[in-house]
Amino acid sequence: MSTPRHPEDGAGDPDVDRAFREIVAGLRGPAQPRPQPYVNPPLSSHHGAGTPEGMATDHRSYEPPEEDDHFVPPEPPPLPAGDLHFWGIVVGLVLGPLLVVLSAGVPVLGPAWTVVGVLLALAGFVLLVLRQPPRRGPDDGSHGARV
Repeated sequence: MSTPRHPEDGAGDPDVDRAFREIVAGLRGPAQPRPQPYVNPPLSSHHGAGTPEGMATDHRSYEPPEEDDHFVPPEPPPLPAGDLHFWGIVVGLVLGPLLVVLSAGVPVLGPAWTVVGVLLALAGFVLLVLRQPPRRGPDDGSHGARV
């Protein structure tokens, strides 16, 4: 009675081993040499000698180059103090949904506060839509976004 051979024992079928070697050789192709493992070049005693300014010789010593010019955004304009249209939008879009949520969570507030909250939210939305300019951008026919 013969015992089955384990593939790691090294005692396989010679025909199968030969066929496997032919398949592997065909994958590499006849003109391709065997790949050599990559070996790191030795570091010189002059760490960084011969490298351009700002180039690191080791990934642990990398420092990003200093930027002379960087973008500083301009100060935003102040909120319009006398613009009632703006403040109506803010009150409607903030206080309206807040009243709806509070009237749903606090049983003391009746359904009238829910209606007031919905009406405030709708009024804020309508004011927001009315505030949009009738035409957007220059009339160049591109209809694209302005960046």
